[in-house]
Amino acid sequence: MKRFNDNFKSKLYKTIEDIENNSLVEIVSIFRASSGSYKDVSLWTAVAFMFLTSSFFMFSPIEFDVYMIWLSTFASFILAYFITEILKPFKRLFVSKKRMKKNVDIYGRAIFQKGGIRFTNEKIGVLIYVSVFEKQVKIIPDRGAFTSVPNEMWEQFESNFQAIFNKSDITGEFINELKKTKPIFAEYILPVENDINELPDDLEIEL
Repeated sequence: MKRFNDNFKSKLYKTIEDIENNSLVEIVSIFRASSGSYKDVSLWTAVAFMFLTSSFFMFSPIEFDVYMIWLSTFASFILAYFITEILKPFKRLFVSKKRMKKNVDIYGRAIFQKGGIRFTNEKIGVLIYVSVFEKQVKIIPDRGAFTSVPNEMWEQFESNFQAIFNKSDITGEFINELKKTKPIFAEYILPVENDINELPDDLEIEL
């Protein structure tokens, strides 16, 4: 994920720091290449291509050498598998939206739990989880943050962040949308004196 380089991370952490300096909220933003391997999709795509290749040789009026048939069929399986694994947009065509949404939800909640985002004193941690392959953003607020901000605001946040995948500059749009949350959090989750940063902005979590 070259687009999520050190320059982007620097801008991201500064934006989060600015938001947290004006609100009690604790924001953690995690980016993942995908929320699942979906290797079964590549496997079944390869099987389908192998079947098509085999069918071509079977019904072709031209006679082919038996070794050529065997090698071509085997090669079509291997080639289709690796092409599907490498070309993510092509692979995404064969994965249902329901499955991708479920995987993003599972990964997001697992990160929320394992990352300790639920352990802030006032329960005001907010996870913004971005899964690139699925082109989905999952926002998970702890109960203190969720009850402090109106429900329609959370819905708007998720809708706005989801729209970053409709733009060419995903990272730039993400920062822009994050900045837009600053006045909302400042209004509904008021800052306190001597507030400490309970969650690291550069939190790394292995699942």
